[in-house]
Amino acid sequence: MLDFKLFKIPVRIEPWFWLMGFFLGGGLAITSRQDLLMVLLWIIILFVSILVHELGHALTSRKMTGVTPSIKLWGMGGLAYPNTQLTRKQSFWVTWAGPLAGLGFFGLIVLTCCAIYGFAIGTDLTMILLFPSRETYTVLAKMNDPVLYMLKDLLWVNFWWSLMNLLPVFPLDGGQIYASIERSPKKVWTVGMVTGALVAVAALLFLDRIFIAILFGYLAFQNYKRLEHLKSHSR
Repeated sequence: MLDFKLFKIPVRIEPWFWLMGFFLGGGLAITSRQDLLMVLLWIIILFVSILVHELGHALTSRKMTGVTPSIKLWGMGGLAYPNTQLTRKQSFWVTWAGPLAGLGFFGLIVLTCCAIYGFAIGTDLTMILLFPSRETYTVLAKMNDPVLYMLKDLLWVNFWWSLMNLLPVFPLDGGQIYASIERSPKKVWTVGMVTGALVAVAALLFLDRIFIAILFGYLAFQNYKRLEHLKSHSR
């Protein structure tokens, strides 16, 4: 375990978090020092990005309730514990704060890229997110700058993961936001199950993202179990 405080908020990092980063970064395919460097950079990217996201939740929770929350980074990502009961309105805004923090961090990185490398490179790094087949990859390879690769991955994670987290799949932020609006648990679990299953299939068949497929398949199953539990208690 690694424990520390950031902005007076307790943060705990479990060993499984580092292991997850190692696998997601391609740790099993390391064949050179360069590969090892890229995996280590990816773990740093994962750590910073998830921590920023959870800080968005935690700082907003403390601002709205006056109670100091806590953060845990673990094998499935991160969790922010408000350590108090939130009202429906407070829960709505605290939940939104995580993805918004990630998207705000994304904007800050874009401005930093433009300031350091010039507007053209900064724009190219950003456009990779929407047009991954662009020749920018060749440009990055020619420059052979690990920092550029790190910035590119930081942009990718904080943009796409923030949006993905807003999908209406419980317990993702989008699922919690939907649950705070939709008063029917049956609809919440049903939408979460269907959305999770569709994303899992799309990630596996079209995007070749095994981790995303496993994650959303697991979330779809969890929503299904909640739905079945609800049905069994309503009979």
